[in-house]
Amino acid sequence: MRKKIDTLLDSRLFFIILSIVAAFMIWLWVVNAVNPNQVRTLTFHIQHEGLGVLEDYNLRLAANSPATVSLQVDASVADMNRLEQNPYIVLDVSGIREMGEHDVSFHLAAFNTLFGNVNYRPWPRNPFVSNTDNTLIVRVNRVTGRTMAIETTGISYEVMEAEAGDANYFYVGERLSVYPETLQIDGPKETLDRIATLEVVAEFPVALTETTTEVGTIRAYDHDGELLLPHELEDVIVGTERLNDVTVSVTVAVRMVKNVPLRPVFEYAAGANEENLRYRLSQERIWLMGDGEVLRNIEYLELARIRLDQIDVLDAVRLDIPLPALTEIYDGATYVELEIQILDVEEDTFDIPASRIFFTGLVEGLVAELVIDTLSLVIRGPSEILEQLDVSDISVLVNLTEYEGRLGRLIVESFSVMVGDWEPEVIGAMDLPGQGIIVNIQRDG
Repeated sequence: MRKKIDTLLDSRLFFIILSIVAAFMIWLWVVNAVNPNQVRTLTFHIQHEGLGVLEDYNLRLAANSPATVSLQVDASVADMNRLEQNPYIVLDVSGIREMGEHDVSFHLAAFNTLFGNVNYRPWPRNPFVSNTDNTLIVRVNRVTGRTMAIETTGISYEVMEAEAGDANYFYVGERLSVYPETLQIDGPKETLDRIATLEVVAEFPVALTETTTEVGTIRAYDHDGELLLPHELEDVIVGTERLNDVTVSVTVAVRMVKNVPLRPVFEYAAGANEENLRYRLSQERIWLMGDGEVLRNIEYLELARIRLDQIDVLDAVRLDIPLPALTEIYDGATYVELEIQILDVEEDTFDIPASRIFFTGLVEGLVAELVIDTLSLVIRGPSEILEQLDVSDISVLVNLTEYEGRLGRLIVESFSVMVGDWEPEVIGAMDLPGQGIIVNIQRDG
């Protein structure tokens, strides 16, 4: 017997087998003492596979499908740590072909990295948990679509009142617009069939004087006029956005009216300039209607340019009234008639008596007297006016403000000449040519 024992101890195979058994015993001790199993509840994110297949069958996950699920996990400390570092489960829905609730198997995304035997099952306090350890309930809806107009009955606003003539403005109303005007909504057919109208809701908190845009939200009503609650519309979407979260642009375009002058623009040529040009518009002002912000920046409307070298001495031209952006004609006129007359220009000399020469700007206590009896002026203008002009029609105004405090004889080089509403071109003061009017300033009395 001893001989057999000695032979066994001398055997190399014996020591190999003994080493394996010892290693196995040490591993069992480490697993149970150093890395024991434990049971914990972990939260995992759900990764869905096969969603494209659902779309091929006109199906879609319910909008309230959970994004996470809690699992009771029985695993070693090392594997539990790996699961915490990779908290995902994979749920394959590619085998679903009909709407409704389905039990779908799932597996741990970190399965291939685990060392030991891991047991898990969904935490029971969840409406999407099935009765088995590795399946979840998946709710699938059949998708249909509708295009519906958006009604604006839920928009509240006020337009500020203003009277005609108030700073040349008055308000004439408003235009309401929504963008987009329609929505393409998708969702379960039974839910879409309940929706009768879509209404945009928006509030403009202040009285409006200009075009204003706000964000509006969408409400859905059934065929009895009852508001559908958010939880009833969870599966209804617009594109990738839930109907409850959709916003649209609501614009109240306030229209205002302004009385705007019309101005022709002339391109002068030889023999035709401001001195000998007369014109008359059939309508000198126009009422424009449009956006208030635009109208406030319009001082006048510039009509088409007129080249005076291309018209006759007496001519009539029809000009269209240009319209700035966001405006329109309020009083119906779209064009004006322009009558143009080019007059002959001549020069004539007038001796203005002292009684027609007046002073302004004198300091109290001082008086001014002309040293001359008459002032000879050379005036240029249309011959039709010069032929009818008399010295009694001409007034000369001399401003002495810049000579304040001076006494004695002065030469005033600037003065104004008026003939009614016409300010003629004076090309010379012939008394002491080039020197102006000689005035003596002295104390009064």
